[in-house]
This record gives sequence, structure tokens and C-alpha cells, in this order.
Amino acid sequence: MGQGHWPLFTTCLPASQKKSAHGDMQPKEPTENAILNSHKVHIIRDDPTENLRKFKRRKALVETKKKLSAWTILVALLGIVLMVVHTEVMWYSNCQWFPYLFLVKCSVSISTVILIILIIAFHLKEIQIFMNDNSLQDWRIAVNVKNIGWILLEVAVCAIHPFPYELQCVEEQGSNSERQALEFLSEVDIFLSILMFLRVYLLPRTVLLHSRMLGDTSYRSIGSLNKIKFQYKFVMKVLMNTCPGKVLLILSISLWIVSSWVLSVCERNNVPNGDMASALWLIPITFLTIGYGDMVPKTICGKLVCLSTGVMGVGCTALIVAVAAQKLEFTKAEKHVHTFMMDIRYMKQIKCAAANVLGEAWLLHRHTKKEDQAKTRQHQRNLLTAIHVFRHRRISHKNLKDQMNAMVDISKMQMIMYDLDLNFTSSHRELEKRIDQLDKKLDDISRLIVTTIESSQLSH
Repeated sequence: MGQGHWPLFTTCLPASQKKSAHGDMQPKEPTENAILNSHKVHIIRDDPTENLRKFKRRKALVETKKKLSAWTILVALLGIVLMVVHTEVMWYSNCQWFPYLFLVKCSVSISTVILIILIIAFHLKEIQIFMNDNSLQDWRIAVNVKNIGWILLEVAVCAIHPFPYELQCVEEQGSNSERQALEFLSEVDIFLSILMFLRVYLLPRTVLLHSRMLGDTSYRSIGSLNKIKFQYKFVMKVLMNTCPGKVLLILSISLWIVSSWVLSVCERNNVPNGDMASALWLIPITFLTIGYGDMVPKTICGKLVCLSTGVMGVGCTALIVAVAAQKLEFTKAEKHVHTFMMDIRYMKQIKCAAANVLGEAWLLHRHTKKEDQAKTRQHQRNLLTAIHVFRHRRISHKNLKDQMNAMVDISKMQMIMYDLDLNFTSSHRELEKRIDQLDKKLDDISRLIVTTIESSQLSH
């Protein structure tokens, strides 16, 4: 390996009076301090002040990370709003508005550059937090190929936007009006404008960092003990369990508005009558999987938007059905009350059915003695009907009992198991005491036998 690598092995070997591992190549083994200084090894001691300093530094880094995430989502949404304003104004404007539209497009590019800088700063704070938590001095240890790939992918997604390459006004051809309108966006600009909505992925990150769960120390402590990772999925599950109606309403309306605007932009370039009102009618119909057929998209972009809207509509409908089923389900207290009342009801019905069976049996016996054939046949039929009703009530009550057995609380089961364990422990202790008493009695018996034998030997 080379002479320069020998100290790496000598640091792992204990100090001794014998020769070094590499013989005469090094006349004297280097001291521990020299080895540590030559390889820049930093020894971290368990100093309370050092731990407190690390904790304060981590808290400051987390606060900075929260602010960066908030500014990131604000700049991303600002870029999307500027892009929408540029697209809508360009459809209704003429060449006199070209300088202002060019400035708006340049503003989109400037906001994109600021967004990329904020994203890189956000990931740098993440690396600093990782280094602080693991007491690292070299940042290259905290970075691997996967992290670099995700950062580059995030930068590439946020860098997508329509670039301001137009240097002069391009009027729409085929117009005979005095004030000719501007030529609408090209297919490339439309595609880049639609892809800008991918920046919405920054929203779950901001919600996670500013959520109450991440800032609550007790919440994080209990979660870490149960090996729960505080990620976007967990936050969405919590929101869906706490306020599912609001989450689904906001999600559905947001999807409708964004999809309607994207569809209107896709259809506006080729269809003169493509407007926002028509798109706002077509998207909900497709989202709810109704599809009247009065309006259909003409372009490939519009068809893809409607297809994705239908898929999202099926998913949201499934979520709405699951939430509705959860809301209609009984709570534990309501289920106990309902089951208790049904048990009382079935017991009354069983008693009434048993009384009817006895009554019909007595009437059958009475009319059989009187040899009244018509009454006898009638009460035989009534008796069979009463027996059938009695059996049906018994079966219903048995099914209810099975449901009640399945509703046993875990706490009640724990109490029962605790009582059983306590009984077993007490019985085990009593058994040990009795065994000890038997041992003592056996010892006494053995002593008596020995004394009797010795006394008999002395007498002889």
C-alpha cells in the first residue's frame, strides 16, 4: 500500500516495547499525538457545554430552514402567478403591450433564478443540520450521489419556465383589424408554462416544516419511540384524519381551477372559442366521470388534461366514499349503547316468543283432548310458527352476542390478563411456601429417624 499508509494501522495497534509492524523502515513508532495531528483526527468529548452549543446551533439552523422553505414556496407561487398573468394578458393585448409583457416574462425568469438560489440554500442548511447532529467536520461525508441527484432534479424542475427570447413584437397573421393582436404562445411556451405547476411539490415540504407536530417536542419524542418518521405521508394522514372534509374540498377545487386553466390554454391556440367558462364546465364533468359529450377537447394537450382529470376524479371519489363511511360509522360509546339496547330488545322478543310457544302448546293439548280437529290443526300450525319465530330470535341474539364479544376493549383485556397473572403469582407463592413447609417436615422426620436409630444402637 505504501509507506504513507502505515500510520493508519499503527493507530489501531496497542503501544508496546517491541519493534513496530513495519520493521526497520521506521526506527521509532510515532506517538499518539503526532498521529492524531498528522491525520487531523478530532476527538469529540462529552462536554455539557458542547452539547448545549450544538443544540442551540441546531435550533437556529432549523428556524432558518423554515424561513427558507416559506420564502421558497412564496417565490414559486409568485412565478406561477406572473406566468398566468402573462398568458392571459397576451391573449387580449396588441403590440402596444409588448414591452410590458416582455418585462413580466423577464420577471418570471428572475423569480426562477431566486427560487433556485433558495433551493440550494435550503439543501445547504439540511447538510449543516446533518453535520451538526453527527458531529462531522467534513461536508463531503454528509453528501452522497443520491442526495446530489435529488438536488439536481429539484433544481431542474424549478428551472422550467418560458424563456424571454422574443426581441420584437410578432403580430397575428390573417387579421384585418387596424390594431392587430399579438401572436399567442407557441407550443413550446405552452408546454413550459404548464410544467411550471410542478413547483407545487414545495407545498407539502413547507406544511411539514411549519406543522405543529414537527415543532412539538413531546410529539416527536413519542413518535421516535414508536419508530414513526415525520414525513409528508404522515402529515397528510394526520390531516385526513383530523379534517378530511376541508382537505378534500381544497384539493378538489384546486384541481378543478388549475385543470380548467390548463385546458383553456391548450385549446385556445387552435380553437377560437376556447375560453375559461367552457373549461370550467368540462373539467368538473370529467372529474365526476359524468361526461355529457356536449364538449370535447380538440388538441392532444387538452385530451391529456382531461384524461388526467378523470384519473384524479376517480381517486378523489374513492377518498370521499371512504371519509363518508368513516363519518357514518358508530363511535365506541355509540356502539356500546346501541348493542346494549339491542340486547334488551332481543331478550324481550325471546321471552315473548317462548311464551307464545307455551301458549300454543297448551291450546293444542286442550283441543286435542276435546277432539276438535279444526282447532287442533290450526294450533299445530300456530305452534310450528311460534317455534320458528323463537329459533329466529335466538339466532339473532346469538349473532349480537358474537359482535359484543368482538367489541371487548383492549384495556379490559389487559385488566383481565393482569388479574390472571396476579392470581398465578399468588398461587405460585403459596405453592412455594407449602413446599418449604414440606421440606422442613421431611428434615424433622429424617432427624427423628436418625435419633431413633442412634438410641437403638446405644441400647444394644
